Amino acid sequence: MKKRITKDELKKARYELNSVTEYKFGKTTYIVKTYFDLDCEESLEDVVQRLITKEVEKALSA
Repeated sequence: MKKRITKDELKKARYELNSVTEYKFGKTTYIVKTYFDLDCEESLEDVVQRLITKEVEKALSA
């Protein structure tokens, strides 16, 4: 599992705000901010491939 990033860490130049999205569930609104780690060694393609592989392995073992 990846470590959680604190608000103070997100202020560092290493992180870039990627998007802000609002989700509404009933009377509650959640604001989700997505950050991009500029020092990350894993590309988006790597992440998606890893997630797909995990899901396929899980489906095959069930």
